[in-house]
Amino acid sequence: MPKPPNRLSRCERHPAATAGWRCLDCETALCPECVEARRMQTVDLLVCRACGGQAQPLVVHRSEQASFAHRLGQVWRYPFTPQGLALVAGLGAVLTFFGFMTNVSFVLARLFPAMLAAGAFWSTLFAIVRSSARGETDVPLPDFSDFFQDWFIPVLRGVLATSPVWLTLLLYLVFAGGWDVLQYMERLLNDPMFYTTGRLHSVPGETLLKDPLAWLLGLAGLAYLPMALMLAAAGIDLVELFNPVKAVRAMRRLGRDYAVALGALLTLGLVFLVVRLFTSGLRAANILVLSSWLSASLECLVAFVMARVLGLLLYTRGDSLGYGDPRDYLTPLLDAAPSTSLRVQGAPPPVEQVVPEARLQELSRAVQARDVLEALSLYAALSLPKTAIAPELHLFVGQAAATYEDYPLAVRALESAADVAPDDPIAPRALVLLARVLGERMREPTRARDVYQYIVDRYPDTDASRFAQARLPPTT
Repeated sequence: MPKPPNRLSRCERHPAATAGWRCLDCETALCPECVEARRMQTVDLLVCRACGGQAQPLVVHRSEQASFAHRLGQVWRYPFTPQGLALVAGLGAVLTFFGFMTNVSFVLARLFPAMLAAGAFWSTLFAIVRSSARGETDVPLPDFSDFFQDWFIPVLRGVLATSPVWLTLLLYLVFAGGWDVLQYMERLLNDPMFYTTGRLHSVPGETLLKDPLAWLLGLAGLAYLPMALMLAAAGIDLVELFNPVKAVRAMRRLGRDYAVALGALLTLGLVFLVVRLFTSGLRAANILVLSSWLSASLECLVAFVMARVLGLLLYTRGDSLGYGDPRDYLTPLLDAAPSTSLRVQGAPPPVEQVVPEARLQELSRAVQARDVLEALSLYAALSLPKTAIAPELHLFVGQAAATYEDYPLAVRALESAADVAPDDPIAPRALVLLARVLGERMREPTRARDVYQYIVDRYPDTDASRFAQARLPPTT
């Protein structure tokens, strides 16, 4: 694994320029002027212009490239995008609807809509943490297709992650505060209003307010809470959430960055209290369903920013927690691209060639007729430059060849579809299919990962990019 440089290197041929690569053959530090890009199928390779050896990027850790505190500078803007505001409004509507269903149902019937509301909330927050940990800047759209994984498990993780705060204080109230839980339950079950409204009796919390040790336990729980939420979002085993030794060690490894996260979350917590005071008055106004929807949406705005803070901490220092591959936290020292133009490795020299129109027309007719076997036969027999064939024909053949398990032909056709028209919407579709063929059919995960990464870099903010990002390691 390449190691971060201790200091900025200078190009040996251009001393005034900062080096961003090192040649593996001649071991020369290289600037963008000394590096050449060559295309090998769907992967861009960088080589030393002097000797032709592979140029390896000089890398630094993400935390050195930009500190966690620096990344928090514009965190408040995160949900204020068209997609973010749409998700805030949508989640607010879902919470409002399930809240209404909870209020109008009898006690036992309330559990289901209440769990759905909690599932929508926690699933969305954990999705934000994970997408931020992958380096994404857009608010993700959570998937609610699987009831167990997308509704129940997030609720369970959310409850367990927050339990160090509320469960610790309840246990302290029982064993040190003299709270008789059995008497409380008996009084509650004998109250007819409980079965009608579901309203719980008050807990004697004033005992905790007068106890300094209870304050210490509460503050310790709040300090632990961000770590528990990060571990829950990262998919750690649920039992590990109650391992204080592991959590304390993780906090020590994060050090100052964890303290910065605590400060940011404390500030956002105060903002949430202000918003909560406003929304309490808004709910009391009871302007039909508008009051509840607007109140839930405003509270979700703050919650989204808090989840973003945790995700950025994972993105910057997640390797300290064992999250993702440590190599994914290394980033190129220079953002600059090689100044030389891209060359295609092994490409034949341009020659004048007469295109046999009859063969191409036969191929087009076979594709239009969905005659798969004929199209595959004609395509395999053609010895033409790939630019002579329309990208949609390459794509059709690539899909068909993959279906018929002719994977070499599928790779050839899908690569050609992306190369012929790189700016056409067909290109990212073809590359996604190519990566799936390589990874799922040909068992070449490294090459498939290179293609997925190329899609993310070349076609950001597309469905293909989001599909590829979901199949890359967590912090790629």
